[in-house]
Amino acid sequence: MAFLLCSCVAIYLSLRDVPLPDASLIDETIKASEPVQAASDRPVFTTIIKGYTYTLTPRAVYDISGLVVSQHRGDALVNIGHKADPGNIKDVCVVWGEAITNGSYRKMKYVSGEFTCSFSWSGGLTPPFNLEKISNNHLIPADATVARRIRNIRIGDQVRMQGLLVDYAVTENGRAIFTRRTSLTRSDTGNGACEILYVTEVSVVRAGSHFEADAATYAWYTSLGLLVAVGAVWVARPPVL
Repeated sequence: MAFLLCSCVAIYLSLRDVPLPDASLIDETIKASEPVQAASDRPVFTTIIKGYTYTLTPRAVYDISGLVVSQHRGDALVNIGHKADPGNIKDVCVVWGEAITNGSYRKMKYVSGEFTCSFSWSGGLTPPFNLEKISNNHLIPADATVARRIRNIRIGDQVRMQGLLVDYAVTENGRAIFTRRTSLTRSDTGNGACEILYVTEVSVVRAGSHFEADAATYAWYTSLGLLVAVGAVWVARPPVL
């Protein structure tokens, strides 16, 4: 019974929206921030990531701060396109500025998928949500320390990410796999509208409730533990038929 109850809770927590912090808890730098983009003079460079060769073409220096409203891990089991793209370890969708100060960000529903961040609302939305104050970012870490910090980001965290907007091509043993191009504006939507950020610095300005963000994971692990316990008891004390 405990296993069944815990599994039901885990399913519910996996489907529910993680509550976002109230605007009063958002740092002023996030409320007032706008992404900063400038020309880059760094030449094309290459790096090897898990056997794949990445050729990165810097398009701009970039600095963005925002509230994480949704995210998607590159190594998720359901991913297909990420299998040959191990450098893009996580997609992080953030909002900032007017979307926070007018409160519209808490009236939205956000869903991240493989290379996407979708958002929607029901009925009329007053005040309106400014579509230029949300951005989905494909993150390629510059080193292991940055990678660890990116993996520790949770929904509800307020973060700052700095680095280079890049186009990149992936090859394996000289064979071309695919290429991706970054967006260079916040006003575009749809396919190709995401920023590809080669991250050199990342920091959490203010952490959200990681317990709420990870509650589903905790529930699934508890369910697994209970299932193992039931199996152990079954083996140790088989039921009398």
